Amino acid sequence: MANSAERMLPDISIRMATPEDIPEILRQRRAMYEDMDYRNPDELAAMIAVSSDYLVKALADGSFHAWLASRGNRAVGGGAVVISPWPAHPYDLECRRATILNVYTYKGYRRRGIARRIMQTMIDWCRQKGFARVDLHASADGRHLYESLGFEPSNEMRLKLR
Repeated sequence: MANSAERMLPDISIRMATPEDIPEILRQRRAMYEDMDYRNPDELAAMIAVSSDYLVKALADGSFHAWLASRGNRAVGGGAVVISPWPAHPYDLECRRATILNVYTYKGYRRRGIARRIMQTMIDWCRQKGFARVDLHASADGRHLYESLGFEPSNEMRLKLR
């Protein structure tokens, strides 16, 4: 079996998303949740409707940046960075925080280095913008990739309120 370097697709391009790409960003977000076994169509449709309104505003105000990977005219994956206001830390005097989310590659294009290229693009962008760190929530499928890029587990905890 070929390793991922041998199976990489040389004709994949990565570009920053625009407002016209919102439908594709939402398709990938829905597919990501479906891959994590969220199957309720009404809940998924509601998530898309609410997220669509959010993305229009957040792309315009710069609090959401997304990248799409494409092969020709076909989107094959993507990812995003959300910029949130956040109190400064001793190691970072910026009052903002970067969080990576929506990292997704369509099934027919997985294991070919696309998610790694998307991640590297977003990490490089965060460095260029002066962030001291970037956080993300790792799915079981993505954990190996994120660890290979230097991400470390944190002490984050969660309490479900509903």
